[in-house]
Amino acid sequence: TDLTSLDLTSNPLTTLPSEFGRLTNLPASLDLSNHQLTSLPFGALTHFTSLDLSSNAFTTLPPEIGLRTDLTSLDLTSNPLTTLPSEFGRLTNLPASLDLSNHQLTSLPFGALTHFTSLDLSSNAFTTLPPEIGL
Repeated sequence: TDLTSLDLTSNPLTTLPSEFGRLTNLPASLDLSNHQLTSLPFGALTHFTSLDLSSNAFTTLPPEIGLRTDLTSLDLTSNPLTTLPSEFGRLTNLPASLDLSNHQLTSLPFGALTHFTSLDLSSNAFTTLPPEIGL
């Protein structure tokens, strides 16, 4: 397709077709914020190095997210995430500061998050802090 610009923000989308990854003429940044997305075909979104997935309905992320080591920006704020896969730690091209606020997280694979120097974990569901946090 010749499509070079696409704005899908604030629609009641719940999923994207795997064919969405064929839109390789789009910029490398994709804003899918303010939907009701519960899953994504991460393997089909290899063209995009910046993903805004904030304010959706993700409760978990697939382990395949760890294969996206080319991601340089990932916004996941304000999703009902309850956990992150250990593969999340493979995303070493993300900035050293990670915002995981406004979720339902009760635990994290801290051992997999060692390259982050700043974590915003505000407005989650933590009742205890894991020993890996280093307190």
